[in-house]
Amino acid sequence: MILWTGLGLGAGLVAGFTLSEWIGDVNRVRVRGVARRLREGAPIRLTSSASARAVEAALQAEPRLAGIRIETMAVARGVVELRGWVPTRAARAIAGRTALAAPGIESVINSLLVRGEDDLTRTGDSRATDQSA
Repeated sequence: MILWTGLGLGAGLVAGFTLSEWIGDVNRVRVRGVARRLREGAPIRLTSSASARAVEAALQAEPRLAGIRIETMAVARGVVELRGWVPTRAARAIAGRTALAAPGIESVINSLLVRGEDDLTRTGDSRATDQSA
């Protein structure tokens, strides 16, 4: 009986030391971080088409963008591209911020063009007009 007790105690100590080395430095900051992540839950992961639908809904709900036709293209999970023409730079910025604030969206490629700025052609300008870089 004493032999088995000693073996059980020894095995428990070895397992405890092994786990402490494997888990690493457990301290108050790490425990609080784990608890916070457990409370918040996993981030929303949308499919690419669901990402586009979420952004479309957010853009339609924004009253400052009423009447402006903005096309949303799904690029990847949580990534969308905005295309179309807007009347002002402010509308372009509002659309980009609104799209980025939609749930599950991680990145927005804002390819919106501003009327009166991006549609003007320059005469006598020999510089390249492609600004897609």
